[in-house]
Amino acid sequence: MKSRGKSLCMLSAGVMLGSASPLVAMAQEQITTVEEITVTAQRREESLQDTPIAITAFSKRQLETQRVENVMDLLNQVPSVNIAPWAGSRVAPNLFIRGMGNLNTQSTNDMATGIYIDGVPVGRGIGLATDLADLERVEVLRGPQGTLWGRNTTAGAISFITEKPNDELGGSVQLTAGSWDERSGRAMLNVPVNDQLFVRAAYMLVENDGWVDNHSSLPDQINFNEDREKEAVKLAVRYEPTENLTVDYGFDDSSMEYGNHFYQVIEGPRAVSGRQEDATPLRGQTPSNTEVWGHNLTLSWALSDSMTLKSITAYRDLDSDINMNFIDAFTQDRTMNQDQLSQELQLIGEADGGRVNYVVGLFYIEEDADETLASLFAGGALVDSWFVHAESESTAGYAQVDWTPPVLDDRLKLTFGVRYTDDTREATKTYVNPGFTPAVTGLVIPGKLDFDSLDPMVNVAYEISDNINAYVKYSTGYRAGGFNAQSTPAYFAPGYDQEEVEAWEVGVKSDFLDGRARLNIALFDNEYTDLQVDQARTPPVFVDTLNAGEAGIKGLEVEAVAVLMPGLTFNVFYSYLDAEYDSFIDGGVELASVRHVPNSPDWQVGAGLEYAFPHMDFGNFILNIDYRAQDDFYAGPIENTLSPDYQVWNARLQLADIPVSHGAMRVALWGKNLDDEEYRLSTTNLGVISAQFGAPRSTGIDVIYEF
Repeated sequence: MKSRGKSLCMLSAGVMLGSASPLVAMAQEQITTVEEITVTAQRREESLQDTPIAITAFSKRQLETQRVENVMDLLNQVPSVNIAPWAGSRVAPNLFIRGMGNLNTQSTNDMATGIYIDGVPVGRGIGLATDLADLERVEVLRGPQGTLWGRNTTAGAISFITEKPNDELGGSVQLTAGSWDERSGRAMLNVPVNDQLFVRAAYMLVENDGWVDNHSSLPDQINFNEDREKEAVKLAVRYEPTENLTVDYGFDDSSMEYGNHFYQVIEGPRAVSGRQEDATPLRGQTPSNTEVWGHNLTLSWALSDSMTLKSITAYRDLDSDINMNFIDAFTQDRTMNQDQLSQELQLIGEADGGRVNYVVGLFYIEEDADETLASLFAGGALVDSWFVHAESESTAGYAQVDWTPPVLDDRLKLTFGVRYTDDTREATKTYVNPGFTPAVTGLVIPGKLDFDSLDPMVNVAYEISDNINAYVKYSTGYRAGGFNAQSTPAYFAPGYDQEEVEAWEVGVKSDFLDGRARLNIALFDNEYTDLQVDQARTPPVFVDTLNAGEAGIKGLEVEAVAVLMPGLTFNVFYSYLDAEYDSFIDGGVELASVRHVPNSPDWQVGAGLEYAFPHMDFGNFILNIDYRAQDDFYAGPIENTLSPDYQVWNARLQLADIPVSHGAMRVALWGKNLDDEEYRLSTTNLGVISAQFGAPRSTGIDVIYEF
């Protein structure tokens, strides 16, 4: 049964400002300056403000406050980032950064945004909505990151960094209750076994009943958007046999039994006004299951005081079984089993008294996947099904050098980078039961494609003053080509070519008012060629990927934070996008004038306040209030996918440092979408115009104990 919690929401408070203000509300004292965050976006530790790229970072406490535990939770948290659940399953995102991303997730194509867990690339988009346990921070890098972060980062990269074991015995427990009968628990324990060996383990479990009730009388049913069981485990071991060698082993496992998202008909005789929160689907909705897990072994060897050799060896595995009901027009059963093995070597160091910093690396990854899709129409009277086996292999070598020449009082820094990538992709499709084209039943079509790319990067940074840094960056990016598993025989075998981008970025990062204020601005201009565009056909079980032509995407991003008075901080972010197809050729016809770059609202804005109340004997109150809004956008390239603009309020009220005999305790009331805005995450044509809606108002309470 749904729990609206209307009275609770008037007191609650939610996620802090999505621009990821670098403030952590520490209860013992009121903050008077903006806190520095250390990031590793350039493969070495450095200050966020000293990193000459557009990056937003979330600290551990910010992740807790904003309830960020997976990729989907970054929606409306970062400028120029737009996220919606993939049409085929809410366990995978349609992730767009600066107007570039994917509308489909398969075993035979790659994302435009690189996703990394502790430096390991995640090959497939399915499973990215599962939670990650024990996160330390998240870094979102906007724009092509081809040199250090590799292929398939023409839009950007998102790096999830988990906590590492340390030499202090400690742990934490968190219990949560909320709307839709949400109940969840989290636990962490850190144990120093001896002076050289440290172990850390974390576990989390989330359950809720979903916000669209399924009244179907069919067997084995589940509510739409329900998390029947969502688990995550993280085990980390650190071994320091010598002062110069650190060995980090990590194991993570995330699983999810869930009800898929709900498409609501919004046009025609079946249209439902407002936001639909219950349904009686003729074909029902059965549970879906996804599990992703992996091993990671990282060795860091200090060869000298100025040089470190790093090795990252990893294996990851994905198993997914997805069931989806598309407005009763048809249902789909999709499976994917994928595994990957990757190896990366990095040599990180400095020379010439610190004037030169460098990273040199070698990278290799191989993937193997099996994927099936069965689309059932009229309850199975017509079935279209296929099977695909896919393999891919990628090798790369890269280097990046920063040089501070002995001129201009050492305020100038020049960065040069280059990466060479070689990719091979093979796929074989079997038309098992092609109900729409029965003449090709049993047809087996193999394909093999090879790609390579040399991607340079140049960055000129200048320290205008001790607190103001400016930079100009030029880079190129590359996304490997591949095959579309949902294509017809005519389109599958030829596949599609690699996508390339040339990007310019100009930015300023500044602190002023004695560290009480921060303003970061970035201007960018990305030019894409051989652009990969997913184009749905009729019926929509068929999807082709086209090298549609060219696109130009320009924009502005602003992030600011200020301590208005001790304990009171203000955050704001704003982004502007001008995204257009210069060419969109489909079937030999130029369609640029009637096609739209998906998930690219003209503007996004977020603003928030955080206030740490004066200290009280029974604890310290911290209030966060934030506001999010974005312009209307097209969920796909077609005119009828237009989704309206919307705005959302969130808040969170926390009582921290509650006196306890040992450790620390805090309690937080939170609310999301406080004014119960009815807004769409995407709009599509499933024979009739339908939409995914965002969640209604939700409220809850967290109780956290740390020792």
